[in-house]
Amino acid sequence: MAKGIAEEPSRLGEQLAEDFLGHLWPPFTQLQGLKPVIMERAEGAVVYDTEGNEYIDAFASLWTVNVGHGRQEIFDAIKAQMDKLAIYHIFQIANEPSIKLAAKVASLMPGDLDHVFLTLGGGESVETAVKMARQYHRNRGNGTKYMVLYRDRSYHGTTMTSTSAQGLTVNRQKFEPLLPGFIKLGAPYCYRCAWGKTYGEDCRMECAKVVEQEILFYGPENVGTMLGETMIGTGGVIPPPPEYWPMVCETCKAYDVLVINDEVITGFGRSGTWFGFEQFGSDPDLVTMAKGLSSGYLPLGAVGAREHVFQAFLGGADKAFMSGATYNGHPLCSAAGLANLEIIERDKLVERCAEVGPYLQEGLRTLRAHPIVGDVRGVGMVAGIEYVSDKATREWFPPSVGAALKVRDEAFKRGVFVRLLGGGHCNAIAPPFIISREQIDTIVRVLDEAIGVVERELGY
Repeated sequence: MAKGIAEEPSRLGEQLAEDFLGHLWPPFTQLQGLKPVIMERAEGAVVYDTEGNEYIDAFASLWTVNVGHGRQEIFDAIKAQMDKLAIYHIFQIANEPSIKLAAKVASLMPGDLDHVFLTLGGGESVETAVKMARQYHRNRGNGTKYMVLYRDRSYHGTTMTSTSAQGLTVNRQKFEPLLPGFIKLGAPYCYRCAWGKTYGEDCRMECAKVVEQEILFYGPENVGTMLGETMIGTGGVIPPPPEYWPMVCETCKAYDVLVINDEVITGFGRSGTWFGFEQFGSDPDLVTMAKGLSSGYLPLGAVGAREHVFQAFLGGADKAFMSGATYNGHPLCSAAGLANLEIIERDKLVERCAEVGPYLQEGLRTLRAHPIVGDVRGVGMVAGIEYVSDKATREWFPPSVGAALKVRDEAFKRGVFVRLLGGGHCNAIAPPFIISREQIDTIVRVLDEAIGVVERELGY
C-alpha cells in the first residue's frame, strides 16, 4: 500500500537535507527552493525515504530497475567478482565477466548483431555508436558521410553528440552552438502529426518518407547515419506506427545509411520483447543499450554491431575503432549485468512484461475520461499520459500552469512516483517488471485522484 509524506522531518533528515542543498549538485534540478526528499532503502517495487515514507516506484528509478530493487543475486555476483578482480581495463586485453557479458548480450540479439562494445551508460553508448558509424564510413572510403538524421521529440543523453541529436528544445538551447551535421526530422507522433495527417485516414507515412527526402536534399554522399529511439521515450512515450521502421530501414539501406536504434529504454524486455526493434519491425545496424542491461545496480551500457559493421574495422592499425574509456568493460559492472540478465531469463520477466503490460495499459487508459487527459499511450511496461487544456484542439497547457508537474506532485504526496517529461506536458509510467497487479491498481487509482485534484484546481 502506498503511503504519503510525513509531516515533520527527522534530525537525521534535516542534516542530510542541509548537506544535499549545500554540497550535492544533482542533474536537471533547480536547487533554489527545493524541498529535498532523500531515499534510504528499497525492495521490490517500493522505495523508502529517510523519514520512513513509502512510495511505489512507478518509474523504476529512471526506467532502469527492471528486475526490481534489492536483488541479492546481483549483490552476491558483484561481491564474488570483487574478491577475484575488482578492476582491470580491456584495452587490447580483457577480463572474464566482460567477455561473458558481451557473449550473453550477443546471444540475446537477433540476426548477426554479434559484436558488443561495452560502455557505462546510455549517453556514452549513443556517443560511441555515432562515432562508430562515422568511422565505419571513413574506413570504407566514404568519409564525407558524416551527417546524422535524428527526430523531433528525441532524447539520447547529455554528451555533446547526444545533445546535438536532442529533439527537445529545453535540453539543447542552453548549449548552442552544437555539433554540425545533425539534421532534425519530424517525429512519428500520430497524436500531433507534423504533417497534419490522421493515421488510418489520410496518412501516407510522411514521417517515414521524409527520411529519403532529407537524404536526397543533403546528398547521399553526405548522410551516413539515422539515429532514433525505437520508441521515443523522454519526448513523451511515443510508439511509432507499425509501418515506420520497416520503411525507414529500407530507405537507409538503399542509400548506405547506417540505422542506430536507441534501445536504452526499451532494451531487455520493457516493451514485451527482448528488444523493442523486434516488436516494431526495425533492422538496425547498431543498437545502443543501458538501463535494463544491469537494472541500474552498477553503471553499464553497450553498443551492439552487425557483422558488416564490425568487418569494416578489421585490418591495419588505422582501421581500429579509436574510442573508449578507462572503465569500459569494468569487471564489477559486467558481473552485475550478467546476474541481472540471468534473473530476467530465469524468472521469465520479458514474458511477464508481455503478459502484465496490457493490464497496466488498460488501467491507465481509463484515465482518458478526465477532461485534461489528451492521450494515454504505450506498450508493455511503459506508458505516457499527455495533458491538454482542450481535447478538441489538443492545445497544451502553458508552462506557467504546469498541469503534468502538478499531477506528478499530487501522486507523490499519495505515495506513487511517476516522471515528468515530454517537455513538461506528460507523465511517464515504467515500473519494475516484478510489480504486482495490486500495485498497478494503486498507481491507476492514485493517478485518477491526482488528476482530479489538479482539474478542480484548474476549474474543470
